[in-house]
Amino acid sequence: MVANDTHPVPASKLRSPGFKLVILVLLTVLMAVPLFVIQLALLDRQSRANDAAQDIANGWGGAQTVAGPVLFVPYDQEAETVVDGKTMQSTQHLTAVLLPSSLTLDTKTATDTRWRGIFPVPVYRAALGLHAQFDKAALDGFVPQGGHMFWNQASLGVMISDVRGIAGNVTMIVNGKPVAFQPGIGVDGATGIHVPLGLSAEPDSLTLSADLSLRGSRELNFAALGRQTSAHLSSAWPDPSFSGAFLPTEHRIGPQGFDAAWNIPYLARGYGQSFATPDGVFQTLESNSFGVKFYQPVDFYQLVQRSLKYAILFVGLAFLVFFVAEMIVGRRLHAAQYTLMGAAPVLFYLLLLSFAEHIGFAAAYLMAATATVGLTALYAASAFASKARAGALFVVLSGLYGLLYVILIQEDYALLIGALVLFCALGATMFATRRLDWSRIAPEPA
Repeated sequence: MVANDTHPVPASKLRSPGFKLVILVLLTVLMAVPLFVIQLALLDRQSRANDAAQDIANGWGGAQTVAGPVLFVPYDQEAETVVDGKTMQSTQHLTAVLLPSSLTLDTKTATDTRWRGIFPVPVYRAALGLHAQFDKAALDGFVPQGGHMFWNQASLGVMISDVRGIAGNVTMIVNGKPVAFQPGIGVDGATGIHVPLGLSAEPDSLTLSADLSLRGSRELNFAALGRQTSAHLSSAWPDPSFSGAFLPTEHRIGPQGFDAAWNIPYLARGYGQSFATPDGVFQTLESNSFGVKFYQPVDFYQLVQRSLKYAILFVGLAFLVFFVAEMIVGRRLHAAQYTLMGAAPVLFYLLLLSFAEHIGFAAAYLMAATATVGLTALYAASAFASKARAGALFVVLSGLYGLLYVILIQEDYALLIGALVLFCALGATMFATRRLDWSRIAPEPA
C-alpha cells in the first residue's frame, strides 16, 4: 500500500494570527450575502417610490414636454414608379411640416409637493404664454418642388407629452382671430392638440399667440422649434436642475425660487426648418428639448445606493480594527464574536434606509451610525473585558462612519478620499503588527 502523506492541520495551528486573518477575509466576503439582500430591499423601495410618482402623474400629469406650434399642410406630389419595366405616374398624398421663424415662450410655474404614503412627489401648474411667427420667406420656400398645397386643410399642432395635464380649454389667436384648439395632433406617435386654420390660400405670414395652463410633475421641457427660440421660465421652487440639450444663457437661483432664460439660434439646433413628411419629426424635436427638473435635494435612495458601494470596504475595515485590537491586547476573540460584530455594520445600511424614508438622510445617517457604533462598542467592552478599550474602539469606528459620510457628500472627491482611507488603514495595520509573529500560536481561551 502507498502511504498517505496527507496530514490534518494541527488544532493549535488554527489559532495563529495568520489563519485568523484568513478567516476574517472569508467572513468579509460572506457578509456580501446579507448586503445583497439589503440592496434588493433598496431597489424595492425605489420601485415603490416610482409607483407613487406614477400614481400621482396618472391623475395630475406627468413630466411634460411641449413642442409647438408646428404647421401641417397636406399636399399632392407626382412621382414616377417602374412596374414590370414600365414607367408609371402616381400621385402621393403627403403632409409637409414647417417650424416657426421665431418662437417665444414665457412660463410661470406654481409648485407643490404631493404625497403617496411616505413618498413625496413635486408637482406644478404652469402658465405658458406662447408666441410664434411664420414669415413669408419661410412659407414661400416651404412648398415642395412639384407639389400642390392644400392650404384649406392646413392646421397647427402643439405636441404635449401628457395631455391629461391640460387644465383648461385653449384658444389660439391666429393673425388676430381666435380659433379654438381641438384634441389630437394627427401624427402617429405624438400626443397633443391642434387647430384647423381654415385658409383659402397661402398666407403672407402667420402670427400666433396662445395661453396654456398645464399641470405636470417632476420636470418641464420645451422643444427649440424657432429659427430663433427665446424662453423664460420662473418658479418658486428653490432647487431647480436645468437639463436637456441647452442650458440657460442666464439664470438666478435663490431661496424664493429661480428665473432662467434661454436664447437658442437656428444653427445650434442641428435640424432644418421644414420636413417633407411628419414621420419621426417629433422624436427629432424632443431630442433637442430643454427645461428644468424640480429637483429634490435629498434623494436619499441615491445616497443609500452610493453608501452600499462602500459596504464591503467598511465591513472589512471594522473587522481589521478588531483584529488589530485583538493582536495588541492579547485577548483572543472567537470567529462567532467577529460574526456578531460584523452583523452590526451590515444592519447599519438597513437602519439607514428605513430611517431615511421618514426623517431624511442626514438625520438617518446620524441615528443609524450612533446605534451601530454604540452597540458594537458595548459588545467590545465585554469581549475585551475593558471599558477603556471599548471607548477607544468607539472613537475609531465613529471616525470610520464619519469618513463614509464625507465620501457620500463629496461626490467629486469620493475616489480620492476612499483611496487615502485604505492607504492609511493599511499603513496603520502594518505599523501596529510590525512585530507580530504571524505563525505563533495563540493561547487557549480561558
